[in-house]
Amino acid sequence: MISFVIATSGRASIQHTLISIETYDGDEIVVVGGEIDVPASVDCSRVRHIPCPLGNDWGHTERNYAASYLTGRYIAHIDDDDVYVEGTRAQLAKAIEDHPHGPSIFRMQYPDGRVLWSGFDLCLGNIGTPMTLWPNVPDKLGTWGPFHGGDFHYVQTMKWARDEVRWWPTVIARLGHN
Repeated sequence: MISFVIATSGRASIQHTLISIETYDGDEIVVVGGEIDVPASVDCSRVRHIPCPLGNDWGHTERNYAASYLTGRYIAHIDDDDVYVEGTRAQLAKAIEDHPHGPSIFRMQYPDGRVLWSGFDLCLGNIGTPMTLWPNVPDKLGTWGPFHGGDFHYVQTMKWARDEVRWWPTVIARLGHN
């Protein structure tokens, strides 16, 4: 019921990303972009690869390209050098149960210990790719912008009202870079 989307240029770090994704029945993991080797500990039947020319724009071209292929009722994005913390899928399930029709924004942690979000503000620098869960409603989804703040562009172009966004204090992802 969740499409976990990983945009990749084929970095080796994707192995750790794939291993960190806990899935429930009906979930899919969609890797878009470069080629990958799926680790033996990951259920290959849940992983789908969508080839896409690399956009060289932090995965934004790949995420936009994959949008029409996603079958889950919800969408979660994560970068190929980030990992979900243990228990993330249960946190996402709780968000779906408590807030089924709107976006949910969780927290993410950088290697230096900094944590986003720092307040209930949909602004540049307070939103990151692996901290969101979106209902898969194509008419309401945003688009990823072609710049380093492309995840913020996604939030700016979504069609949900700001008061439809639910903020969750739980860290669900650890980033592979500061």
